[in-house]
Amino acid sequence: MGERWNGEVLRTTARAVLEGRSPVPRMPGERVVGCLREAGREAVFADLAAQEVALVQDADLASGLELVATVASALERARVRMACEAAARGLHTEQGMSLADWLALRCPDLARPVLHDLVRVAQAGQEAVHEPLIDGLLTRGMPLARAARLHRALTRVRGALGPEGYGSAVELLADAGCNPVFEDADVGKIVTQLVRVCLPEKEHEERARAKRELRDVHESSLADGSVRRIIWTFGDDADYEAVRAILRSPLAAPASREEVEATGEEDRRTPGQRRYDALLTVVRRGVAGTEGQPTTAKATLLVTMDLQTLQRSLAEAGGELPGCGATVEGASVSAESIRRLACEADIIPMVLGGASEVLDQGRSKRLVTPGQRIRLAVRDGGCTIPGCTVPATWCDAHHIVAWANGGRSDLDNYALLCERHHTWVHQRGLTATVLEDCVMWHLR
Repeated sequence: MGERWNGEVLRTTARAVLEGRSPVPRMPGERVVGCLREAGREAVFADLAAQEVALVQDADLASGLELVATVASALERARVRMACEAAARGLHTEQGMSLADWLALRCPDLARPVLHDLVRVAQAGQEAVHEPLIDGLLTRGMPLARAARLHRALTRVRGALGPEGYGSAVELLADAGCNPVFEDADVGKIVTQLVRVCLPEKEHEERARAKRELRDVHESSLADGSVRRIIWTFGDDADYEAVRAILRSPLAAPASREEVEATGEEDRRTPGQRRYDALLTVVRRGVAGTEGQPTTAKATLLVTMDLQTLQRSLAEAGGELPGCGATVEGASVSAESIRRLACEADIIPMVLGGASEVLDQGRSKRLVTPGQRIRLAVRDGGCTIPGCTVPATWCDAHHIVAWANGGRSDLDNYALLCERHHTWVHQRGLTATVLEDCVMWHLR
């Protein structure tokens, strides 16, 4: 360090003498800030000069754009160097701030996604294993966005690799990211291949553990935020099949012919849009369970006799009592299944409305109760729009006369609707008549 500093002093002194300036050398901080200040002044002059761009020849216009790119890349590298050093010194912690907030105050020109890339790279630079990646960014022409993208990929597979394997992966991706032959699409294929091969041929249990380490959900939105995307990587086959079952369930099915005839409107959703609606229906159902608003038990048995009779019958029948219960979807359940499901399900007598449950609660509460939902499942069976096959489990309890308009939270003011038809009914302001065993919508 001392020899490099002395050499720099000699060069600075000689240059100053040749230019007729004072040969007093400047400290590193003075040189850095001074050069950046000079670059800022020159950038202002360049901006003023560019106002005459209409008079510039074609060749000079092309050269000017290339020079702007060169200057911008140099300033980006300078910013990365200083951000890495600030992170290493912990300047943000001294002020009780996160690195992102600290950099945001000092880099107000950066869009949020670019700022996140800078923070990611600065934090990655604190580990020696990432030196090839940082070196590729600072000396080999790798763009900041690509370096951040590669680090995100490395983070996803790190848990499935040992230290040596992870170091090799960093070097591999850094070399690919610096190769001018590779475009972003090519780098994406390399990342995909890395994820594919990072599971070595080991014992089954170890492979399963390594695969589970790959589970991930991360955002991959467009830079301007106009389109938002979430990438879901499954670490377990059972998880994948569970979600795939949702995407292939009646929730994602196109409208039936009966439904089209009843509503007079065709289902114009694409298959991808139907799968999107199905998944969002499940997600919203899962997060909708605020206090007083029920979620659905894993299995709810609608018993057609009182609970004591059921228990006695099961004991006497030795497990052979057929069809004595049903799931909320309406499937018959044998006595054997009832005993098994009773460990993790609710058993509710079919005769509701006793001292333990008030079914018609008028205006005392706005949201449907668990007992009311069970009765609605029995009465409606599922979505009440003719021809819709979405089961009751995934339906909303809709106030026919809106609660805000004085509608009561009673069974005769509720109707089950799937997510799509719930929106459809509200958009059209449709009304219905609730009969003892069904709901009749006034569709025309």
